[in-house]
Amino acid sequence: MKIFLSMIVFFLVSVLAVAQIDKGDELAQTGNWKAAIIAYKNAPSDATQQFKLAQAYTQLGNSAKAITHYRAGFAIDSTAVKPMYDYGKLLVNSQQSIDAIPVFNLLIERDSTNASFHYYLGEAWSGLNQVNNAIPSYQKALLLNEDYRAARLDLIKNLIQKREFSKAVKFAKQGIAADSTDVKMNSYLAQAYMNSKWYDKAIPVFERLFELGNDTEYNRNGLAFSYYSTRQYEKSIENYKVYVEEYNDKEASVFFNMSVAYMRIEKYTESIEAIEKAIAIRRPLLDKEYVQLAAVHARNEDIKNAFYALKTAQKERADDAMINYQLAIAADRYFKDKNSIIPYYENYLEIHGKKSPYGSLAAERLADLKEAVFMDVDD
Repeated sequence: MKIFLSMIVFFLVSVLAVAQIDKGDELAQTGNWKAAIIAYKNAPSDATQQFKLAQAYTQLGNSAKAITHYRAGFAIDSTAVKPMYDYGKLLVNSQQSIDAIPVFNLLIERDSTNASFHYYLGEAWSGLNQVNNAIPSYQKALLLNEDYRAARLDLIKNLIQKREFSKAVKFAKQGIAADSTDVKMNSYLAQAYMNSKWYDKAIPVFERLFELGNDTEYNRNGLAFSYYSTRQYEKSIENYKVYVEEYNDKEASVFFNMSVAYMRIEKYTESIEAIEKAIAIRRPLLDKEYVQLAAVHARNEDIKNAFYALKTAQKERADDAMINYQLAIAADRYFKDKNSIIPYYENYLEIHGKKSPYGSLAAERLADLKEAVFMDVDD
């Protein structure tokens, strides 16, 4: 009788456990992870329950709790392959590659024909910047499944990083042969050609990327430079203009290349304008530093050096209203001769006008100075 009752109790507990797990799974299917976790927690503690909780916490982005539950599950059942695979991926995605490597090594021992195990082992090595270890894993994944796009892309990326450009080109071309519209694959092919200085080969790849709607800063600059490097100067200028207008007008090397290209096609005015822009970008603006230097000299009652520091600041930024007005004041304090002071206020008003921030003050002081000069002459 006791045995019979025990069997009934065991049966009821088992039914309850399955019911709670099923309830949790049903809630998980609709993304109600909070309620699913509650249901899973109400189930008896076993490996299945721990793995279910780990999956739910993974979905919520709580990696720490997910890892805790995975490890609790493995303490009960260390042979569960699917949970171990998910656990390994979680470690990779949460930048815990050192812990992920032995997980995937163990999985590969159990099934060396699974391409995904090799791929994620490569991801773990890549997360540690161990390119030499990552590449063989990606290659093995591709050998087992030639359609494994993610493995191919990451293999190419690592080959480029290792400067093995010929191999990168080979694998990228294979990917493009399978799908010519693959933007990422074409992008990596273009990068491989650019890094290997095969600019003539890079041009049609960049053009293809534009056909695919992938007009990016890198691609536009890359195409312009490829045309420049192959002496197709007009096309280079055309693309550099787009790059400057749409992406970056503060890159000195671009204007330098444009200047050379214009010179090659004998457009000298445009060449001069481009190189002047390059010079302006290259040359550091030190106006703030000189203004600060002038302030220190002024505070130290060294009016002469304050004046000359502001003169230097004005050379850096001749169009700055504050610098021009401060320079006029410094000249006012430094020079004894009023005729030497007047040009500085006149310069300010000529550039900035009476409606500028210091315009009325400059105009009033200029009028006073001119009146004083007039009175002195009159005397």
